[in-house]
Amino acid sequence: MDSQRLHAPLARSRAGRLAASLRPRPLEPAELRVGAAHVVAFLATVLVLAASAQDGGQRKEALLGIGIFAGISALRIASVRRTLAISTLALDAAGTAVFLAGTDAPASPHYFLALAGAWWAAHVPRARSGIVWAAVFGIAYGILVVPVAYQDRLLVQVLEDASAVVIVGLLSDWFVRVDRRALELSETLAHVPAGAEKLAIRDGLKRALGPMEISLDVLLAAAHSGLTVIQAELLAYLTMGLTNQEIADATSVSEATVRYRLTRLYRALGVRDRKAARRRALELDLASSFGEPPYRR
Repeated sequence: MDSQRLHAPLARSRAGRLAASLRPRPLEPAELRVGAAHVVAFLATVLVLAASAQDGGQRKEALLGIGIFAGISALRIASVRRTLAISTLALDAAGTAVFLAGTDAPASPHYFLALAGAWWAAHVPRARSGIVWAAVFGIAYGILVVPVAYQDRLLVQVLEDASAVVIVGLLSDWFVRVDRRALELSETLAHVPAGAEKLAIRDGLKRALGPMEISLDVLLAAAHSGLTVIQAELLAYLTMGLTNQEIADATSVSEATVRYRLTRLYRALGVRDRKAARRRALELDLASSFGEPPYRR
């Protein structure tokens, strides 16, 4: 009897751990973005293959290619949160180039896999991973495809393909770097204590971020309220009573752009006009964070 009483809690604990391990883990934003990119690339490839007339042998090759595409995509999505070695990124890039070369590059229907690969690599937690992946891909793609393209007089298309991947790698690196900075600010703000420690954290953030056009107050307010930095800046101007034209002058954009951004801001705040937006800022205690205009150009 005593043995049963001792083993019952242990069994429940093991059952609880097993249930927790089997419970689906919510996807991270990076996994969602990389997954969405590969789904779009996969669908685009399927459409290209479906649009081309194929006999029985070609259909088998197409199905094999789709299977390889799906396998590479699954591996990328599963590994996006891991700090991969440069050699792993290079291996994926070179493998992608080999796959495209084996499927009639520069006319390969699986070219979208390369664009999705540059996007995936940028999300790997390693500095400049997107451009590293794109550079390795470009070199391998050139070595494998240029001789065939030269004979078929398709060198311009090869250059366009490689350039597009490099551009996507560069832009993806920039986007992810900005996004990570915002996530780090949001995470920091979620655990900021009150009093002197809060001031110390703010000073540390200022030193870490360095000189910025947008004030730290606006960045923190944006992270705290779920707004983008542009939306937080715009809300700051609204709380100061600036007109659309004055906001346009302050931010060096057109008045039409200001109106478009205001529409997105209202949607994010769940309001319909600027007066309601100001009230919402007061409810969220954001107005006190803004103070003077964050900057004037």
